Amino acid sequence: MHRHAVLFVDDEVNILKAVKRLLRNEPWEVLCAGRPQEALELLDTAAVQVVVSDQRMPEMSGVDLLAAVRERHSDVVRMMLTGYTEMNVAVEAINRGEIFRLITKPWNDEELKATLRQAFDHFDLKEEIKRLNQVTREQNFKLQDMNRNLEYKVRERTKQVAEKHHELRTAYIQTIRALAEAVDAKDAYTRGHSERVGVYASKIAREVGLPRELIERVYIAGLLHDVGKIGIRDYVITKPDRLTAEEYEEIKRHPEIGAKILEPVSFLADVVECVRHHHEWYDGSAKGYPDGLRADRIPLPSRIILVADTVEAMTSDRPYRAGLPLDTVVRELHKFSGSQFDPACVDACLRLLDREAEDFIQKDQKFDIYAFLEV
Repeated sequence: MHRHAVLFVDDEVNILKAVKRLLRNEPWEVLCAGRPQEALELLDTAAVQVVVSDQRMPEMSGVDLLAAVRERHSDVVRMMLTGYTEMNVAVEAINRGEIFRLITKPWNDEELKATLRQAFDHFDLKEEIKRLNQVTREQNFKLQDMNRNLEYKVRERTKQVAEKHHELRTAYIQTIRALAEAVDAKDAYTRGHSERVGVYASKIAREVGLPRELIERVYIAGLLHDVGKIGIRDYVITKPDRLTAEEYEEIKRHPEIGAKILEPVSFLADVVECVRHHHEWYDGSAKGYPDGLRADRIPLPSRIILVADTVEAMTSDRPYRAGLPLDTVVRELHKFSGSQFDPACVDACLRLLDREAEDFIQKDQKFDIYAFLEV
């Protein structure tokens, strides 16, 4: 079997020296390039399975390089290692470069090694599947004789594909978390807001009785519900005083902006409408936006996220007030059930608050995809 090789591309010599030093005892060949053009030339001559690129480089951006690698060497697993987390860069890297993972500097040594192992495993699995497909085509006339063995192989390969799919979904969620954290970072008071809304929403979705795949969709939509705020002026986002009418109209645009950001990303297609409609009012009131939808015309994940978003906002500290107590939250949910909120979503949330009390709103919660998939 060939020796695995990874190519790091970065115009900072110290970064390349650091990864060389970190990986010196790993069973991989570590290649380095200080320029994107040098990297492309290396890929034409060397057997490389994984490329890890920086974003900001003089002659070509990391996104452009990874897009070129995707076009010329589509089997190579592509990752971005960068200190820059602008939303447009991250989305473009996912869409144009079809990256396997986005890693931010400074990296965690063990997480970087683990991610590289996953990348090599992913490459090997794709190669093995291609080989098996070729063997299947060549031996098509012997299919009946091979049927028993093939059935066993299919079971084993299906299991492996499911495991790798699990890893990919985890990598996607970790990448999405990085995007959400970049948005929350615009305001120190909202740091972690998106993750908490996603977790609260996933709990409500489970309480409502949604199936696993929909619970995960609700979580991802909750994680990305405010992604459109990347297009709103920082002054409006962080303003500690009451917004003017003009500023309020500006901030009301964030669900539409978020939907437009997510539309080009194919694996997020099923959350676009959930993000767009998370501020609609259940009774169709003009207070809801952007489209004034009513009741069941509002996607169920959007109705769930609105309740989760409200609970998170009310229980978190803001520049102008401390977080509110749970009894105030309960009163507000009762007060606006049937007008702003879907009564079924409110009832589910109230049951959770009754059972879990303060545990429901712990600030350091994370959505654990591994534990979730074992349920």
